[in-house]
Amino acid sequence: MNFCIYTSEQEENICTRKKAKTWHRAGLISEEQLRLMETEIEPYVNQTNLFFRLIFFLFTLLCATAVTAFLIWLMKEPSDTAAMSILILFSIPFYVLAEYVIKKYHFYRYGIEEALAIISIVSLCVGCGILLDKYHLDHQLEAIAISLLFAVISFWIYLRFGFLYSALISITALCVIPFQLSLPPTEERAFLLFILCLILLINILIDKSDNEDFRKERNILIQACLLAAIYLAVNLRLLELARLYFDHLSMILQPYAGFPPYIYWSSYILTFLIPALGIYWGIKGRKRLIMNVGLVLACLTLATNKSYLSWTRYAWDPAFMGIILIIISIIISRWLSRGPNKTRYGFTTENLLKPENYGINLADIGTALTPAFVDSQQPPTQTEKFFDAGKSGGGGASRDF
Repeated sequence: MNFCIYTSEQEENICTRKKAKTWHRAGLISEEQLRLMETEIEPYVNQTNLFFRLIFFLFTLLCATAVTAFLIWLMKEPSDTAAMSILILFSIPFYVLAEYVIKKYHFYRYGIEEALAIISIVSLCVGCGILLDKYHLDHQLEAIAISLLFAVISFWIYLRFGFLYSALISITALCVIPFQLSLPPTEERAFLLFILCLILLINILIDKSDNEDFRKERNILIQACLLAAIYLAVNLRLLELARLYFDHLSMILQPYAGFPPYIYWSSYILTFLIPALGIYWGIKGRKRLIMNVGLVLACLTLATNKSYLSWTRYAWDPAFMGIILIIISIIISRWLSRGPNKTRYGFTTENLLKPENYGINLADIGTALTPAFVDSQQPPTQTEKFFDAGKSGGGGASRDF
């Protein structure tokens, strides 16, 4: 069942158009083929670039917040009940307006509908928080209820509008719950790990091979974030490693990081298994993002290895690890390059697609600052010749003759 306000065909067309532009930059398709593809797969939505998307998002967010705050200010020191009522009631028109602008103006990641959807979530959750606080509920129950509400509404926004960050907000809200139960550190970590693993398992089960490309891309991003979150929940020395750069007193590490020995050494083993599984999963499933996340997690494992084993740290440790990574990358690159056609098992070091162009680079700026030099380097203009495009045996048949 598709709850999204956009049709699957629209989202798939948008995804295909992005890929077509990448293919054109790589020289795989011509300009004419690109225009033909864009004509055939028109999604009939209005989009904008990232800069204006952020501008529209911030402007709409400020306007919606100002309207709500102005109405509360007009009430001259309103009670908690009045403020709660305004926030909860305003969340409804904000959400309805988000759906209206999409259906009316066909906005897609335009910033305006995103801000309206986000402000509706925040307004409703804050209003419900004031309502629960009014009845003097236990702070732990109140925090759990608000986290669940935030997670459910954010997940609905993801299903309805397809905002990826909304799904990540929903996962984050669920991860807050274990820290509100006053559990021991071991049980707290275990509960958090259970939530993350359960979400990852559900996401893998619904990620079928026959899904549309845009759904696969979203699921891969969510899976990569969940894999990183699981590693962060497992690694018990990351926080102490971060404190090394801010607090010299933390150089003396707490034995077993405050956990039982069997939990500590199980965590140590998992810090190696999770990156290895991530790299293997990414290679086998051709999921580059997950493979990259696995490689980053492997670097974190190497960085915390001495802390786990209580070895002495030296200032040259990062440089030594960097040299090892460079050597490994060179070995892998040469191994791939020596394969048939510079490939092994479908992998290559060759850049098949040209990188994205995100604006003016330094060469463009230098060119703009030296117009005289550029003009002097331009080849002389040649007059068009009628027979330049002629083919052998055609005598210019492809032109005027």
